[in-house]
Amino acid sequence: MTNEAKVGLLVIGALAISVTTFLIVANVHFTGRTHTYRTYFSYIGGLDAGNLVRFGGRKGGTIQSVEPWAEDMTKTEVVFELLTEIPINEQSVATIASLNALGQNYLEVAPGSISAPRIEPGGVVPSVEALTFTDLTRKVATVADDAVELMARSDARITTVLDDLHVLLGNLRELTGERNQRNVARMLENTNEFLETQTPKIDGLTTQLGHTLTRVEELAADFERLALDADDTVLNINRTVDETRAPLQSSLNELERALRDAQLLLQDARTLLLVNEGNISEVIENFRATSENIEALSSDLRQRPWSILRGKPRPDREVPPVSGVPTN
Repeated sequence: MTNEAKVGLLVIGALAISVTTFLIVANVHFTGRTHTYRTYFSYIGGLDAGNLVRFGGRKGGTIQSVEPWAEDMTKTEVVFELLTEIPINEQSVATIASLNALGQNYLEVAPGSISAPRIEPGGVVPSVEALTFTDLTRKVATVADDAVELMARSDARITTVLDDLHVLLGNLRELTGERNQRNVARMLENTNEFLETQTPKIDGLTTQLGHTLTRVEELAADFERLALDADDTVLNINRTVDETRAPLQSSLNELERALRDAQLLLQDARTLLLVNEGNISEVIENFRATSENIEALSSDLRQRPWSILRGKPRPDREVPPVSGVPTN
């Protein structure tokens, strides 16, 4: 056998060993029991049967079949298997991913939450559509168009700002001219003169303001003391009211009872007057007659006081006759 043949056999043997080792390493995790699951995509991204399935980035199974879905031909049904110890739950999400820009796409299943309910074998795992290169290019083009429009608007605004700066520079140039400088110098001189003449008045006003502030502080202190005194007064009034509330209440109760008794007495007097109205009228009439008799007796006594001593009055004396006057 020639040397070339020996080298060729050695190369073929090395390749066979490498392939065998790769297959053993690739399938070392999938020799146990597995469960089958399904998911659906509108864009399959080059997935084929036999591609790897990763769970949280680690190898977990393989794709069994990639076929159009009978219920909706716009989507593709992907059937894959995972090891039984992998916790597929209702929060797990399947998507198409790649480890690098040039690597082959594979099916990635997000772990979800350990507390979420498990998906039964043969169940459907929710999916999220992968972003394709075309979609990415379209988004980049949209961003580029927006950037161009933004730059155009920025150019317009920058032009406006530059025009405003030119106007501002012209105003500053005019402001710093010789005429304005003379005006500013004159204004400064007037200001200095005003300060020299008004400084004593300003000092006086400042002193008066200081005195006023001192008085205000004293007045505030007086108000504070007055507020404290008012608080004490209110406390004393409250204490006095609390102390006199019970006696006042008792006096009011007694007054109420007295008024009630007086009301009853007036009712009894009214009833007595109504019952004895005739007798009272008779008594009043007797009093009137007695008063008349007493008035007549008084008149007689004034005219004939001797009637008290004599039972019968004497007859009147005859007038003695006068000489020369005939008698009747």
